[in-house]
Amino acid sequence: MLAIAAAATTIRILPAMPLPDSFYWTTRSGSRPGDLLTVIACEGVWLVALSQRVDDGSWVATLDRHRHGPGSGPWRHCSSYDQGRPGAELWVTRHQARLREDVAKITAWRVAVRANRLAKANTDPPFGWMG
Repeated sequence: MLAIAAAATTIRILPAMPLPDSFYWTTRSGSRPGDLLTVIACEGVWLVALSQRVDDGSWVATLDRHRHGPGSGPWRHCSSYDQGRPGAELWVTRHQARLREDVAKITAWRVAVRANRLAKANTDPPFGWMG
């Protein structure tokens, strides 16, 4: 019985996998480069954020962060930081086509607003929370 449990645990451990091109791990703050890498971004747009809960120390992955903004949207419990990372990488790999489209929309909106700040009043952001 113990051998079966050990094998099941080994099978559940996800191997590290490379992120698709232009996706990268970063910290929550550029001013704290020594922090754990907890954010997967593309062109500066946060897509997945791992965070550790204060109450019980468990880890949570917030998915589609760019669509829902900070503190909202779909999330998944992670058994640990080391398990959350490959899980997040797998999720990004599965959804990379849609994520690239979303990042392109966000980038186009940012460029339009930077070119003319008044455009922000008349140009809807790609996702409502951004306005």
